[in-house]
Amino acid sequence: MNYSAINAKINAMQSRSVSASEAASRIGLYISDRDLRDFVKRTAVANGSIGYYTAQWRALAWLDKKNRQVIKPILGMEIDLTNIIWMYRLKIYLGIKGDATYGYLIPIRYRLTRATTQQMAECETSKALLEEVAKSPYAGTINFSARKITPEQQLAEMIARRYKSATKRYQNTLAPILAYLLSEIRSERH
Repeated sequence: MNYSAINAKINAMQSRSVSASEAASRIGLYISDRDLRDFVKRTAVANGSIGYYTAQWRALAWLDKKNRQVIKPILGMEIDLTNIIWMYRLKIYLGIKGDATYGYLIPIRYRLTRATTQQMAECETSKALLEEVAKSPYAGTINFSARKITPEQQLAEMIARRYKSATKRYQNTLAPILAYLLSEIRSERH
């Protein structure tokens, strides 16, 4: 697939303000592969639900190898960190711990092992959870004590940085498209 036309379209759209779903539709006209087009459209309407993450994770199998290699680490990190944030919020605000936690989590793990996830879920307090996070591959990635920016905002910024970095390294993949769509989604929410 030739990404140069898509990258030119993205550069042209950056000068105008369009919604993420409209941008995905316009970009979709230039993507011939249906699986790639569907992946981009689902990203444009991302709502952060469990269904969204599981659908995107399954859709990775249908992408070509290069796109899968670029997107999987970013999506996997997002899923793992979203689960950590949700566990933290469940402990702080709802007092849920142990097996009851699993019903609220995305049933996918990328760098977190089953044992690590179980230890995090079984923590009695949020402080104990943060100690477990400090032992995980994501130690120090999110500051839960920050007052000015929420963990979700930190995660969104981290994902945006990862996609921008991937855009520079892999211009002939979906990374530039997803980076652009996610920046549009963030600007719509603010």
